[in-house]
Amino acid sequence: MSKGDELTALQQAAEWFAVLRDEQAEENDKIAWQAWLKASPLHQSAWAEVESIHTPFQELTSIAHKPAAHQALSRPTSRRQALKLLGFGSIAFASGMLLKRFSPWQDWITTLTAQADIHRPEPGKTGIVTLADGGKLWLNAGSLATVEYGYSLRRITLAAGEILVQSGHDTTSPARPLVVDTRHGRMTALGTRFTVQQQAEHTLLAVYEGQVAISPKHASPIVISAGWQTQFDAHRVSHPTKASAAREAWTRGILIADNRRLDDFIQELGLYYPGKLSVSPAVAHLRLMGAYPFNDVHLVLDEITNTLPVQIQESGKDSIVLMPRH
Repeated sequence: MSKGDELTALQQAAEWFAVLRDEQAEENDKIAWQAWLKASPLHQSAWAEVESIHTPFQELTSIAHKPAAHQALSRPTSRRQALKLLGFGSIAFASGMLLKRFSPWQDWITTLTAQADIHRPEPGKTGIVTLADGGKLWLNAGSLATVEYGYSLRRITLAAGEILVQSGHDTTSPARPLVVDTRHGRMTALGTRFTVQQQAEHTLLAVYEGQVAISPKHASPIVISAGWQTQFDAHRVSHPTKASAAREAWTRGILIADNRRLDDFIQELGLYYPGKLSVSPAVAHLRLMGAYPFNDVHLVLDEITNTLPVQIQESGKDSIVLMPRH
């Protein structure tokens, strides 16, 4: 029995609860509910869980209409529509009681109760968003993030690129956790300022204020404090190292090279250039030091040619290659 099976049963139980609480519930509804209940011990357990919190339900001022609930039950995959049909109160209240034991339920109710806002800066540009709780979200060039502030969770999902999060104060009661999800796991903010970079093989986290709890998908959680950074994948968290100032300098329009390989630096600089930047393998290993404002990529390249034994070679429209200087 998986957590997914438990979550599905809990969803169905909450929906059946809404049907039976309707004053217009008929005998056929009760018969159908009994058939569902007897179909699986998992259904019985889920029903007992929902029934155990019937008092909070009684405090609600409205209960979902039966036809709407039936419509939700007939299309269990359309969960956002299901919530609107069933009414926020009945399911949301149940989720608030159950999320302590089932984190997927917490995610599910967040998706149901939140309007997903998708943020992607203009090509070659960074962006900044003021969040609903007063916090700030910076997005590096080439980034894609979704923000969902729902009933029980404040969630940012980073699909690509890099963000900096300045957490705000949640005024709801109880306060909703602020989390950032990547393909490798979840980070929970503990009153903090931090950056997250989504990479192919791992996620990079750097904490500048407060603390962040990392929960990889298949490993135990670990807390990272201010001044430290680490990378993690779905199975492990690397040993933390001192947080690099370079990981938040981009929010001020600066790229910092601290003894950094030239090819690595040029790859990041390419985020802010509309064409293609590349480096000849013959000079890729050269090391670069300095702080460079990336709002003028050509100026940065000129500075690099003054520092290292390289020259600029244009290759087609908006395509630049750094080559050895002859």
